[in-house]
Amino acid sequence: MIQVDGKHGTATISIRLLIVFATIFALGAVSYALPSIGGRFALPILPSGIAVAACFRWGRSMWPAVFAAGMAIELSLHQPLVVALGVGVGFAAASCLSAWLMQRSGFEASFSRSKDVPLFMLSAAIGMTLAPTFGQLGFYFAGTKTTLDSIEWVSWWSNTTSGVLLLAPVLMSFSRQSLARFLDSWLESAVWVFSLLVCCTTIILAHDAVGRPLVVVLSIVLIVVGVIRFGLVVAAFGSFAITTMTSVSAAFEVGLFARLTPFQGHAVIWSYIACLSGLSLIITALLAERDAAGLEKLRAEQRYAQIFNGSPQPLWVHARDTLRFLLVNDAALRQYGWSREELLARSIDALVSAGDQPVLPPPEDVDAPLELAAEPFETLHATKDGRVLEVEVWTRSIDFGGRPAELVFAIDVTERRAFGQALMDAIGGEQRRIAEELHDGLGQELTGLALSVRALANRAQKERDAISVDLDQLALLATGCIQDAHRIVQGLSPLTNADGNLDAALGALARRSCGSGTRVQFSSRHEVPPTVDLKVRNHLYRIAQEAVQNALKHGGARGINIELAARPGSLVLSIIDDGRSLHAGAPGMSTRTMRFRASAIGGKLSIRRGENGSNTLICRVSMNAINAGTT
Repeated sequence: MIQVDGKHGTATISIRLLIVFATIFALGAVSYALPSIGGRFALPILPSGIAVAACFRWGRSMWPAVFAAGMAIELSLHQPLVVALGVGVGFAAASCLSAWLMQRSGFEASFSRSKDVPLFMLSAAIGMTLAPTFGQLGFYFAGTKTTLDSIEWVSWWSNTTSGVLLLAPVLMSFSRQSLARFLDSWLESAVWVFSLLVCCTTIILAHDAVGRPLVVVLSIVLIVVGVIRFGLVVAAFGSFAITTMTSVSAAFEVGLFARLTPFQGHAVIWSYIACLSGLSLIITALLAERDAAGLEKLRAEQRYAQIFNGSPQPLWVHARDTLRFLLVNDAALRQYGWSREELLARSIDALVSAGDQPVLPPPEDVDAPLELAAEPFETLHATKDGRVLEVEVWTRSIDFGGRPAELVFAIDVTERRAFGQALMDAIGGEQRRIAEELHDGLGQELTGLALSVRALANRAQKERDAISVDLDQLALLATGCIQDAHRIVQGLSPLTNADGNLDAALGALARRSCGSGTRVQFSSRHEVPPTVDLKVRNHLYRIAQEAVQNALKHGGARGINIELAARPGSLVLSIIDDGRSLHAGAPGMSTRTMRFRASAIGGKLSIRRGENGSNTLICRVSMNAINAGTT
């Protein structure tokens, strides 16, 4: 609805009122004048469509023009003033009520939703009930009719409702843009207009009743094609033209509908209007919803494409069968140094490193248990310029336009791993330095202090000095401090006291961890000597220490087995406990730390939940990886 204010607004409203009055009066006068020029019946259909469209589009303030036009039509037919008042009031009230119901129900004149069609039809059908009701009351109070005629009421209501269905949609939704497709496609428009002329001419000139079904089919096809190709306004114009020719044929007894009775003629016209107008409205709403859904899908795809390309993490999609790249985001292009065209013309084999490391998880990892689904696959990828990157890879199976594909996240962790390794080496070196100072410095001094105090206590006891008891307690305290210092040294550098022997350090870990009813055992099975450097041994010990602490503190384990096995080509550390599973779902900090330690020595950490309820943590280190890391 357009609001206007001020002097120009008043002038605009006045002009609109005049236009509405003149149009309704002219169409009404012509409709009722049909019998005077040879027609068999009057057909007051069109005024109601003008009135409802004006009240909806320009506001219900148009009611004075509608009321005055309704009265003027009746007065021109020499009806009493009371009849003219009843008809005018009913006409204005029906038009305003129909417009109000449409606005109140959320109806949109563009018919862009499927629900707009029933809202429009119901609003028109309900609103137009006031027109025959007030009109017949006018005739009743004027004394020209003694009873209210139900058949006449239905005929009156059908005429006004049909007029709304026929004219209101095109008048409410008309705009310059509504004719754009019709004007642009001139060849299709010409063919459609020619077919419309043929249909209208056939209705007027043909005389064979057999042609009626053919004309009905042709008209329906024309309206369907018109609304699909050119839109609602053009299709509504076609409906108006076909209905007008049908009305002329029935009213003046020419053409295909000449032999119909007046009631049959009215029924055909009403049915034609309902069929063609309803069909055009329904198709318009369905097409609008389809276009809206397609637009929303396109927008969603654009949003996903923006998220995909704008992600700071390298992403790509490749076909599951051919392994060829289908989509690559900008971060992946920056990480690997290829252009988008170069990668899309290749398969993932372009990322294979010199060490022939697999680009993606092997099949056994793809089918791993659910608790490992959140863990990345650690491997090496090669860039275009030959650099080798340490990457963490996640994969997810997706449907890519009906084609099985894999979505891959490949994060470069080379710098992070180098920093973490340097940090862990620095921490480990500092721990060893502190342990050595405690062992060689403070430990020796405490030992000397304990021996000196013990000697003084023995001497005082021989001399029967009362201070001997205090000296003895002081000696015991110094001995306890020495033991505490030894435990601190073992915690800081566990392999130091074991002379670097990993088996001895793990055995000591098992003995220290026993307590509160928990059984911790260590066993080793070496097919070959476990000749690995101190760095590897230290990381393996820390992994075992972390796993044992998790099982004791958080898993509630009652039994823990630590196993170390040296086989040809690999060294395997296993920790098996009967506690609760601590690694299902997203891993905690301790699990990440253990994985990082395993990766730092070229190992692979895996966690399994056994059928008997046991938890098994395995760190498998390849001797080739160990030798490569130590050379």
